[in-house]
Amino acid sequence: MEQTILDISWEWHLVFQLLLATALGALVGLEREVHGRPAGLRTHILVCLGAALIIVAFENLKLSLISSGDDILAMDPARAAAGVITGIGFLGAGTILKGKDHVVGLTTAASIWVVAAIGITTGLGEYFLATTATILVLFALFVLHKIDIKSEHYGEIFLTGKGGVAFYENSRKQIAQMGFRIKGYHIEAISKEGDMKVRFLVKYKEAEMGSNIIEQLFKVEGIDAVSWEK
Repeated sequence: MEQTILDISWEWHLVFQLLLATALGALVGLEREVHGRPAGLRTHILVCLGAALIIVAFENLKLSLISSGDDILAMDPARAAAGVITGIGFLGAGTILKGKDHVVGLTTAASIWVVAAIGITTGLGEYFLATTATILVLFALFVLHKIDIKSEHYGEIFLTGKGGVAFYENSRKQIAQMGFRIKGYHIEAISKEGDMKVRFLVKYKEAEMGSNIIEQLFKVEGIDAVSWEK
């Protein structure tokens, strides 16, 4: 009778671990769902629950082998955790979308990865650590998302004109005066008369700086065409 009670108590402990992993994964997934990300509530629940399930099953098997006196197998929980993290890497990569001038999904991929780590931690019985990590993740997603952090931007300026070296120097001077930092350039001569194409790679702080760049550069003598890409 005593053995049966202990077995039932242990089984409920395992259920608690899985329920806690589900709840912690849901908290992070809810934030992603609210912001309309493709990997939202259900995905994060399944990732956290799956990671916890693997560790819980692994630890349960380990205890069973120890109690039966079977010490042939070397059970290392770090191997199971490493397998989970490796698998999650492929899932996270599927949420990242790269466009021509932007990348979307990095935060979601990171949240999936850390949710898997939370599931592993829960499966190992480190409930305080798992709960603390979840709170910190929610802080990063909810609070830091609202903080306006000034970041630097990069863009490319494409110029076509005539005037040879003087055209290049005047263009470079005008771009610098507008507050851009030139990080690189490429010159392509298209005629013997001095017609050329110049591409400048620039760095700037204010996102609005690119809105009037075309109008400003047309003031440079010899420019025939201007285009701008962020």
